[in-house]
Amino acid sequence: MSTTGCYYDEGVMRVYVSPSIEYCAHTRYAKPWTKTEKNGKTRWFQLVFQCRVNPEAVKKIEPETLIRNRYKNDVTIDPNFDNKELEWIIPGKEGIYHMNQDIICYGLMMRVSDVNPEQLPSSEWWKYVR
Repeated sequence: MSTTGCYYDEGVMRVYVSPSIEYCAHTRYAKPWTKTEKNGKTRWFQLVFQCRVNPEAVKKIEPETLIRNRYKNDVTIDPNFDNKELEWIIPGKEGIYHMNQDIICYGLMMRVSDVNPEQLPSSEWWKYVR
């Protein structure tokens, strides 16, 4: 949880989630790391939490905040979602520091690649990020 960020009153605890794995996979949220195997081959890894979200807890659905303004109308991040619905905000509740009633993390999604994730076709939109 954080008390800072876009779209919500400063000082209010909140969590940002997204329905889009493509959005979550950006390096701002899922920093890649590498491992070089004994044969010299380098592999790239990324992790994203897979969560179940109580839809009643989502108080705001807002646009993405990564793409530079001049490209916002021309770039699609994920064909399954409109760019205007990629950041979901779940505010914290007074005196509650764990959102185990509204967000349940039940999986880790790992991407393993032989190339830097920014070179993957699904990451084409990254070149338009601030």
